[in-house]
Amino acid sequence: MKLKTSVITLFVALALFAQGFLLNVAGQSDQKKDEKKKQKEPFKVERITQGMGLYNFGPVSPDGKSLLLIAQKPDQAPNLYLMNLADLSIRSPLTALKWGVTDPAWSPDCLSVAFAGMDENGTFSEVYTLELKSGKMRRMTANSFADKQPVFAPDGKRLFYTTDESPLPDAAFGILHIAVVSATGGKGEYFTEDETSSIMPLIAADQKSLLLVKVDEASGRHSLWQYGFDGKPMRDLTERKFARILRYIPKNDFIVLSAQEEAEQHESIYVLDLKTREIRSLPDWDSAMRAPALSPDGRLIAFISPAEAGFQLYVYDISTGQIQQLTYKGFNNFSPVFASNDRIIFGSDRDREKEIYSINLSAPAEEEKKKK
Repeated sequence: MKLKTSVITLFVALALFAQGFLLNVAGQSDQKKDEKKKQKEPFKVERITQGMGLYNFGPVSPDGKSLLLIAQKPDQAPNLYLMNLADLSIRSPLTALKWGVTDPAWSPDCLSVAFAGMDENGTFSEVYTLELKSGKMRRMTANSFADKQPVFAPDGKRLFYTTDESPLPDAAFGILHIAVVSATGGKGEYFTEDETSSIMPLIAADQKSLLLVKVDEASGRHSLWQYGFDGKPMRDLTERKFARILRYIPKNDFIVLSAQEEAEQHESIYVLDLKTREIRSLPDWDSAMRAPALSPDGRLIAFISPAEAGFQLYVYDISTGQIQQLTYKGFNNFSPVFASNDRIIFGSDRDREKEIYSINLSAPAEEEKKKK
């Protein structure tokens, strides 16, 4: 009888324990749901477009007044648009190339843009320029090779670009290298004559040299180099630290890089100090960091990274070392660009379709009104 009573007592205790455990788990689950509901976006987010079909953003103009963007209307190729950053209005498409455009770049005087594109007769991308006031478009290259990633020289008189055209007459494709052509037209010429590939030209922040990425032929590793405008190499800025350099943003004393140290690793963001040559990554981060954008004052780096719900927008404060999540809505937020030090323009599907949004870092989001 005593044994039977002990067994019953044991079962009752186990049942009460199990009930308490389940209630505790349920309580924790409800708490997590409540916490998730409480995750509010810290700053005001506004939708700018409706039915835009945003494809990607180009750069902000040197005078800070305009933003180039690429959008794709239904059943059409992605073409070039211009946004006025003062009122966020968008002009009619600047181009109508049948197979679309990519890699837009501003002239130093903000009167023209360069881009890569293909018309109805093209099988390879060519470099074009467009005068914004007159709408006059000129094809700068015409060959059976891929020409892309154009950038104006600081004086606006030349265009640097990436091409796989071989220097040998009637030859098949050569290695990727940087070429240069007069802004008034003519035959493109080799700028880099190394036996290794070179891609992604950009003007250094001080406007006194050209930056480019070299690809080691044996290992495939990338390195960022500085060249004089005479075509002579000045210095290797990163050596062979990176397997891939996907993007870089020059600033006066530093360069922000989106890169992978090993090909199998996800991409991260690094800051290269041009004085010490030290390369440091952003604070410990377990996920990929993509599409970095730098504020005009060089204090903030915006980027995209996976979160609980898709890819969200974050900002890193260089002065404090802190990272803050800016968005919690949408599954695919992408391509952030700083319109000013406290405003970020970005693409998102937060209202289902891919549209353009603006987030104001100086305008905290309003708290929800208390329910009566």
